[in-house]
Amino acid sequence: MIDATFQLARGVGPHLERTLWARGITRWEALPPPPAVALSPRLDGRLRAAVEEARAALAARDAERLALLLPRRERWRLLPAFPEGVAYLDVETDREGRLTLVGVLDAAGPRLFVRGRDLEDFPAATRDWKLLVTFNGLSFDVPVLERAFPGWRGPLAHLDLRHLFARLGLGGGLKWLEQETGVGRPGHLAGVGGADAVLLWEAHLDGDPGALRRLAEYNAYDVVNLRTLAAIGYNRMVERHQLPAGPLPVPGRGDLLYDLSKALLAL
Repeated sequence: MIDATFQLARGVGPHLERTLWARGITRWEALPPPPAVALSPRLDGRLRAAVEEARAALAARDAERLALLLPRRERWRLLPAFPEGVAYLDVETDREGRLTLVGVLDAAGPRLFVRGRDLEDFPAATRDWKLLVTFNGLSFDVPVLERAFPGWRGPLAHLDLRHLFARLGLGGGLKWLEQETGVGRPGHLAGVGGADAVLLWEAHLDGDPGALRRLAEYNAYDVVNLRTLAAIGYNRMVERHQLPAGPLPVPGRGDLLYDLSKALLAL
């Protein structure tokens, strides 16, 4: 999808991009020699320069530079371009909004960083991330992390699934979205929500031996389900807008259950 994207230069919006696709210019490599794109000379030159910059950024695996070229609302198109650098993330907090737990799924597998155990290791674990996927992370998760770790900055290439699914007419919360899309979680976690996560953390501090594990499991399924929802959202955008790209495989959680169990047992 990313090499079919022409919304890279000022003045090239959705309408002009669709015009290029309709003329058979569906990939960067299909751009004919100038001035055959039939744009104004200034816009033609601007588009070609942006395409060359994007091509160089992709070759260098520079997701941040590509993200800067794209409108923020179109950064979902980066999802299949950086499979080695995608990170799915969800955080939990206490009543005061302080970070208690961070759940991550990236190239190293599912991991949990917990206050009082290894939370301080989180920033170093993010060094190779290229694309961050969250649900409402722009408004919640990332600001929480920035307060907890002054100087930390997440990837500029950030896909917030809350906003992506809102564009698809699905504007509810994460648990509602899981139900609407058929993405499930174990029955014993049904009905557990953000308020329960706060109570579970407090129960853990009060000495409940099972509370932290339950909290971590709740968080871990949030993170794992983000991976599935990201593929579903991507595919629906491609289908709804008839974009010149194929669908992504929609992963389940079966391939992660063993690693997920190990992460939980380590608590």
